[in-house]
Amino acid sequence: MLQKTLQRVIDQKLTSAREIGELSGVSTSTVYRWIAGQSQPDFDSIRLLVRHLPDKRAQEEILASFLNGTEWNASRMDLELDFNSDGKIDGEDALEATIESVQAAAKSLGRIHGAAHHPMTAEETLQTIALLNHVVRHCTLTQRVLIDMGEQRAKRKLKIAE
Repeated sequence: MLQKTLQRVIDQKLTSAREIGELSGVSTSTVYRWIAGQSQPDFDSIRLLVRHLPDKRAQEEILASFLNGTEWNASRMDLELDFNSDGKIDGEDALEATIESVQAAAKSLGRIHGAAHHPMTAEETLQTIALLNHVVRHCTLTQRVLIDMGEQRAKRKLKIAE
């Protein structure tokens, strides 16, 4: 299934075998072996590809195909990683996103704790769900900022080594 998906996104001109190789850290010949079904990409190759592939539709198709037949599922969140809008993604963004997450978590837990003393109305239940979604979004944002920072450090190390 993945081999057909890779061939389809190339045929649809959403990407190229060369770009897939560059983004996933493998040679173009390795990509052609994936397409021919002679080998399978590892998780890290797919993670890098999906993370850096510019076309969102191609990202979703490749990830869905890679996860097909497993217990795993994935969803995409469009997150602005420059949380404080200062033009760079750094520790301040991670810290501010974390603070937001903790504050939203405290609100959610307070609402749930209050419900233990009296049943929540349907509206209160929906508000609690919205707060929990807010917590998840901000925790995900914090995680993405930290991952981005780590990848930036790794790229700097590679440039220095060259």
